[in-house]
Amino acid sequence: MNIEILLNGLLPVFGIMMLGFVLKKRVLTEDTQWIPIEKITFLILMPSFIIITLAKADMSELAIWPFVLTLLGALAVTIILLILLYPALTRGQKRKIAAYTSLFQTSTRFNGFIALALVAALYGETATAIVALGLITMMPPINVINITMLTWLLTEKQVSPVKLVLKILSNPLIIGCLVGIAINLSGISLWQPIAESLSLLGKASLGITLITVGAGLTLTDLEATRIKLVLSCVLKLLLMPSLVLVFATFLNIKGLELSVLIILASMPTAANGYLLAREMGGDAPLYANTSSLQVVLSLLAIPFWIEVVSYVEKGFY
Repeated sequence: MNIEILLNGLLPVFGIMMLGFVLKKRVLTEDTQWIPIEKITFLILMPSFIIITLAKADMSELAIWPFVLTLLGALAVTIILLILLYPALTRGQKRKIAAYTSLFQTSTRFNGFIALALVAALYGETATAIVALGLITMMPPINVINITMLTWLLTEKQVSPVKLVLKILSNPLIIGCLVGIAINLSGISLWQPIAESLSLLGKASLGITLITVGAGLTLTDLEATRIKLVLSCVLKLLLMPSLVLVFATFLNIKGLELSVLIILASMPTAANGYLLAREMGGDAPLYANTSSLQVVLSLLAIPFWIEVVSYVEKGFY
């Protein structure tokens, strides 16, 4: 594995987050100055990326179901473990519940932007179709589960099932998933000006989202949150890839698809969860700190898991 390629994919992400950190400290120092930026990103830019990515995904030549079952199986096991940890980590305290929601998000989300860039650099543009399958598999359930969890835990009053469903369906990220999948399944091509507009907006979402995450980076109170920081990194960068490897081996996934699967599984968390935490009352600073730490640790985790896959492929279990 060429470490230079990995660094080229990961260091710009961390660098842009640091740019946001500097901008918050030196230029846009007031929280109120960032609210419009976050709103535009959350309401327009990120949904545009989701729509165009899911709408254009071509999975016609892939073994879809083993791939899908592997990702969903690993996600399900991780979520069950997080649910079991909830009583011990929160103890009914509001502040700890908000922190738990960020732990939950950072342990289950993955950064599709980095995955697309890294897989294209390692295996060529044709391999990005496999990443697209991963996105179309994971984006809807991850967003539904995380938004449901945030709504359920952070809403002050008891929400009826109907209102809960309506709140979930009205979320811009869920709307983006539904629209993108509907376009893909319909077989209808988007009108070129619309497709180009969505593509431009989607591309803008990556940089701006990373800048907003960096702006929210406080690097304070790390002692109080170190358990959740460490636990999130263990669940995301160690447990998730391990589960994916187990499921993939059981379902006889090999070659390029296995390599892409392990890259997806060892991705750091997605930056968009930070904006969701900000919008819905989660612990946004914890999310930002965890996201930054995962990006740094993924510089080690990704090449490690790619090497593990190479040994598995050779038969050294």
